[in-house]
Amino acid sequence: MFLSFIFKICATINLWIGLLLRRRKPAYNFKDIRSILIKRTDRLGDAVVTLPLVTELGKRFEVTVLSSSNNDYFLKEFVRTRIVSTQPLGFIDGIKMIAKSIMRLGEKSDAAQPAFDLCLDLNGVRELDIFLNIRSAHLCRYHSGFNLGLWNGLLDYSEKNYPVLFTHRPLLETCRTLAQNALGVTLELPDHVDFSPRMHKPSDFNVTGDFVLVNIAGAEKFRGPSVYDYAAIVNELNFDGSVVIMDELGTPHIEEFKKFSRKEKIIYLERDHTIWELLYVSSRSRLYIGSDSGITNLLQIPAHAFIFYGTGDHEVWRPYSKNPYAGRRSKGMMVEESVNSCGFKKKIVYIPKGCRPCFDLGCPGYSCVRHMEPHVIAEEINGMLHGIINK
Repeated sequence: MFLSFIFKICATINLWIGLLLRRRKPAYNFKDIRSILIKRTDRLGDAVVTLPLVTELGKRFEVTVLSSSNNDYFLKEFVRTRIVSTQPLGFIDGIKMIAKSIMRLGEKSDAAQPAFDLCLDLNGVRELDIFLNIRSAHLCRYHSGFNLGLWNGLLDYSEKNYPVLFTHRPLLETCRTLAQNALGVTLELPDHVDFSPRMHKPSDFNVTGDFVLVNIAGAEKFRGPSVYDYAAIVNELNFDGSVVIMDELGTPHIEEFKKFSRKEKIIYLERDHTIWELLYVSSRSRLYIGSDSGITNLLQIPAHAFIFYGTGDHEVWRPYSKNPYAGRRSKGMMVEESVNSCGFKKKIVYIPKGCRPCFDLGCPGYSCVRHMEPHVIAEEINGMLHGIINK
């Protein structure tokens, strides 16, 4: 907790420095922008959340996305990509990278002919080293992005905020604001993406009848309940259908879950599946249940969803909906609900804490997830299932 607090102080100082240095109006003519290099060199969740923006820009401009090995397999299905990052940096390594980048403030660009008219940086200071590499290689004629603080003078247009930290807005809306201001366009974005043409049924998935899909991953990063609590929640589900249990790659938690599970009609996905196979399973489920993560960002899209938020900022990462979320307290937890334009119900649960986000660093108490009561959560899920089944 202390380390994340110190980082937030430093981030605030850097943000205010950036406000003094930022270019408030683009230093280029919108009509000169035809080709865009979109920087999305992070993880799957960020790519999923901002996909509607990327595909909409692809209808108006010649778009290439600078990707990472963590999201290229997803993004390349929708847009031209170029892998530049094999592994996005973790929090501590990212801090070290930002500190070292101070030495690159006066770095000159190559004289090479730029391949793109504009770099649209959706990452911000979090992937600063890659932005500096783009600029030094003169890949783009102009550069736009979020507040880079000390490095804002290197941008030809800068938003005043960071993309995630301190924004308290859905990430898709924050990135849309950047794109609209940087490109002089108005963008209407959907709150649902149809993945059905790419989904395919796993050859070993033969569930018949109603089922719910429960993703038990996430506790190690303080994103959601422990495996024990997941089992307790599933045991109390008032649901006659099957319960399909999935886990992160390598299925490290399933054997532990089995020790605590008393529910009948449980089916385990005990091999690694592709995202397109998992999307198929989720789309056939009555409800997807999981913790805040990249795969949850994806699997909640074709289904009704119940999502736990621990250390992450729920306002940034909750399922995007054009309809407002209605919030209420439920025995120490906050419950927020919305229905998107396709009729999918989205319900999120979190413990109100002023220390989030803590960047997956956690703390000795991690009360943001430890105080989630399985019995109360099961009641919330049962109420949601009742409404879905009896609609």
